[in-house]
Amino acid sequence: MKKSSNISVQLLSSQYSGRGPCNITQVHAEVLSRYPGLVSQVAPVMKILQTCIHNGPPHPEDLTKLLDKFHGQLKPSVTLEAALNERTENQQNDQLAIVFNKEGGMDLLITVILSYVPYDSLSKAKFGMEIIHRTRRNADAMRIQKMCLVILRQLSILDPDCSLALSTCDPLLAHCFRLLKSTTLTETACDLIEHLLLSRNELVQLDGFKKLGDVLQQLDDETLSQTYRVLSLAVSDVDECENRASLLAQRRQKLNTRINEMTVSSLNRDFVVAIPGLLGKVLNYACSLPFVPRYPLPSTENEQWMAWIDENLSHNSHSFDTVGGFLQAVLEDVFRDELEMSPQVNMDTESFVADALELPSQLTRRVDALYLLSLLLTGSQRGKVQEILAKLGIGPLLSALFEQFLWKPSTTRHTTDHANQCNCSPEMILKIQLLRLVHNFCSHSTYKHVLLSYGEMDELKQLYVEFESLVVPTSTSNNSSSSSASTSSGMGVASNMASLPYCTGGSGLLSKIIRVLKNVPTSSIFRFWLCRAVESWLRSSSQYGVADQLFVINRGLLQHIVHVLLESESAVEPSVVVGGVAGIARNNGSLGSGPPREVAQSSFDLLGEMIRFNMEACRQLDILLPNEAKVSKYLEVVHGNLIDSNMFLRSVFLTMDHCMEGGSGGRFQQAAVFFPTSKFFSWFLHLRRRVCYLALLVSSISVDTLTLENVSCLNTALIILMLAARQGTLANCLKMLATATIEQLRLGPAGTEDRVGANKKRCLEPRHILSSLFQLLRFWRVHYQPGDQSCISLEKGSGIAFEEWIRTIDLLTSVDTSSPYSLLHYLPEDQSRIVQTWDIEMECS
Repeated sequence: MKKSSNISVQLLSSQYSGRGPCNITQVHAEVLSRYPGLVSQVAPVMKILQTCIHNGPPHPEDLTKLLDKFHGQLKPSVTLEAALNERTENQQNDQLAIVFNKEGGMDLLITVILSYVPYDSLSKAKFGMEIIHRTRRNADAMRIQKMCLVILRQLSILDPDCSLALSTCDPLLAHCFRLLKSTTLTETACDLIEHLLLSRNELVQLDGFKKLGDVLQQLDDETLSQTYRVLSLAVSDVDECENRASLLAQRRQKLNTRINEMTVSSLNRDFVVAIPGLLGKVLNYACSLPFVPRYPLPSTENEQWMAWIDENLSHNSHSFDTVGGFLQAVLEDVFRDELEMSPQVNMDTESFVADALELPSQLTRRVDALYLLSLLLTGSQRGKVQEILAKLGIGPLLSALFEQFLWKPSTTRHTTDHANQCNCSPEMILKIQLLRLVHNFCSHSTYKHVLLSYGEMDELKQLYVEFESLVVPTSTSNNSSSSSASTSSGMGVASNMASLPYCTGGSGLLSKIIRVLKNVPTSSIFRFWLCRAVESWLRSSSQYGVADQLFVINRGLLQHIVHVLLESESAVEPSVVVGGVAGIARNNGSLGSGPPREVAQSSFDLLGEMIRFNMEACRQLDILLPNEAKVSKYLEVVHGNLIDSNMFLRSVFLTMDHCMEGGSGGRFQQAAVFFPTSKFFSWFLHLRRRVCYLALLVSSISVDTLTLENVSCLNTALIILMLAARQGTLANCLKMLATATIEQLRLGPAGTEDRVGANKKRCLEPRHILSSLFQLLRFWRVHYQPGDQSCISLEKGSGIAFEEWIRTIDLLTSVDTSSPYSLLHYLPEDQSRIVQTWDIEMECS
């Protein structure tokens, strides 16, 4: 029987028999052309894809052109008319993508991608014509692959269902990783891999892809740089803790995972670090010179980029008739599309576009390289990565790159789409990522001195000889194998430091960072990261001890930080604590704009590291506060930013206790004379004031609101109690807290007592503080586990063995209500029973 050509009859027949057209590729083109919707636009593409899958493309050029045309229909137009009707245009693109996916277009594209695989090598060809044939087929396959990959990425952007489906397609992801070895497809494959990884709910394990390490090892520097963003996504620690806002929530998550189970991000970091030569390639690419654009006359970064744009545009007749052409020239898509729409485009213009886009693209990949190195310095392989980078010359390389940066703020302001105080620029993220890399490299590092020059190392050694009697205390834990291992490791590193490459010239990278920190405005976005970089360098223990602190202080940093904090108090009212978070009290915006909260916190943390266990630094700080007026003003800043300044307060308490502890040596005699007579430090000697600090710190937090940011308040409060126990005043301290009135717990010199407790939401009722402290210490006991990095940091930062922390907490949380060292001793019997029934393990379950 002759088959009917009526489409209606065919569709009815398929419903009864199951045989007939099942998708639009089996419907005649003339019928589809009459359909008024978007089906007629996707039908030709799907038909040729279906043909290619079964028979292969008879004319690859036709397929490429058709795919390119379809991709153009999916992309949003950049014409002025389309910009005015942006919403309508985007809706049409979304609908086109949805129709294509519903009709099975996504599956066809994936099948084509997996079918057309470029040859790995042409060396197997035996005859000349076969080489030509393979080369031609290889080029056709690459063009088809590239267009299919680009369309798939665009479809996943426009259609959420497509994005979800692609994220679970493991064969496609594995195929994209295999395509990295093809330099023609590397960038396109990386773009799709990045989108697939961002769409997934979990990370992928890199060692599950065959020969991926060999592929990455064989790539040249420029091609490898296109994979940095993908590798950064794979080694990021987003899978380690879903809720970073609450330590209680983190504790719950830890209980639901297997003990000692390595996360996927940790495995991926180990995989990347193990690739031979990879770290060297990433570091060299990030720090490669010459750094452009750099011209002799412009003094600000934005002026440099404007000069570069003018120079490039002067070689081409095409001009940008746009406001803010600077930003549009940097953005790749707008830059390319503008030129493609011009009717005057020729081959010279196309080559000009490629050259002009190379510099912004290289700047972005520098950022990716620095970010990848920063992530690799946060895992279990941190020590190994620090050693490798130190031997590769990270100090002189970063110092040379840092020397190229311009820090002078632009005198011109953006008139639209930006805040009045905005200083954004193309190199802003690059600077921040470099400072972040310095911070991570110095964190718990014994190789931090590679950031100094050879001359500065000689200066450091002289300071060590001069002040070698000022020894920083170390914890004396009997069970802490980590401390002994760290000490022996440090001795081994010290013997090898002479062979490491240091910075060249008179100033090393650390001195350059300090110089910039002293010159940038208080409101600069870079101040936070500049402070963090120096603080991380100081916090890392070394054989030179207090000489490291004096090296930084001799460069005027102590004086600068104190000046910034005092000047900000003149312009801004001290911040008050609202619900455990420090805010800034302003009078209807009439006051000047002081430093952001992050800057205030980083300044106090840096100041605390400069004076910790260093009486010479304390003397210099005391000189900067010569009279009662400045002391009172500075204490107002400290009390007004209590959460942000708690690390500084901790350093003050620890340093005074360390220098004045029992003994008859010269250090004890000097401290016994200096601290009681100091206008500033004598304030902290009184037990009543320490009790006030204890109450204010505990009232700022609770178990429910405890985070990584404010848990330091609990540790500072606990240090106050441990020092009281050492001095034999713990029972008096607790009794003073229990019997104090709310007014007595408000503290401040010369009429500033009300500023700390100005907020009525802060509960300074003694019973509430005692019960809250009991719960916090119970949580501390299960949160900190021996051997964890956080416990090691507590030991190194305080000079107090972890066993003493545990012993003090057990003493304070004892259920023996007759003990004067137990918090329950000072609570009423009914409230004591309620507090005892509180179980942290039940809270975490």
